[in-house]
Amino acid sequence: MYRSAATLSRVKVLAPLAARAASRVARLATAPAPRVYLAPSRLFSTTRPSLDAESEDASVMDEPREVMEYDVVIVGGGPAGLSAAIRLKQQAAAEDKEINVVLIEKGGELGAHTLSGACIETAPLEELFPDWKERGAPLNQPALEDHMRFLTEKHVFPLPHPPTMSNKGNYIVSLSNVVKWLGEQAEELGVDVFPATAAKEVIYGEDGSVQGIVTNDAGVDKQFKPKETYTPGIELRGKVTLFAEGCHGSLTKGLIRKLKLRDEGKFQTYGIGIKEVWEIDPAKHNPGECTHTMGYPLDYKTYGGGL
Repeated sequence: MYRSAATLSRVKVLAPLAARAASRVARLATAPAPRVYLAPSRLFSTTRPSLDAESEDASVMDEPREVMEYDVVIVGGGPAGLSAAIRLKQQAAAEDKEINVVLIEKGGELGAHTLSGACIETAPLEELFPDWKERGAPLNQPALEDHMRFLTEKHVFPLPHPPTMSNKGNYIVSLSNVVKWLGEQAEELGVDVFPATAAKEVIYGEDGSVQGIVTNDAGVDKQFKPKETYTPGIELRGKVTLFAEGCHGSLTKGLIRKLKLRDEGKFQTYGIGIKEVWEIDPAKHNPGECTHTMGYPLDYKTYGGGL
């Protein structure tokens, strides 16, 4: 009986996935495919350790790597990258044009690295999908009330709530679930979404222009030497490459240095965020309540707070 129940559970989970896969295959069969060709795998490599040209490792890593050409290559599957991909496809459809867009995400699945609860405004989402409710967007809990508290190690003091920090009209969400949903919408529009795919380096043209990225090689050991399962990374080339890999992404840092985007007077500021998951007694949980905090564990001289 236990095995039967487990089997039925798996069928319920896998059935919609199989339907999505079949729909995607049917769509790809009629969509214009990106151009694919082969190029020497070491042609644009800048991160591998040098290898003896006569060694077996070098000969393996000299195998041609696959190259795929797109109109737009997007690095990063967070809210920014997915929103950009969706808007590009929407605008192309409105103008009756075809545009090939690929988006890669290093996480095992979309949303894997977006570990955050959030209060989000719906206006930007409505610009993408005015019918987001009908589409089943995972915005289920509206923000109903706001409070401001000052914390000490043992006490809580209520404070007047600043009107500029009101969440009226916003929704309390799991940002991970929102990202997963955006990924589904992007795929339905024809975006090629590749999770579990990290970008390892930028491809530059002879004139210094960005022409795409190279994905990580698979099947290498800790010294980046090929194993029996070695597969060279793929070159994803685009007319436009959009980097949406976060505020301090590895490729973005290289671009900033190369293109001198943070010369004197052009600097970036950062804040440190600490995320915790708390299990709350249901009797003490008030759906829709947003509590802003100041103070402990910070001292009164340090700016910061929580929500």
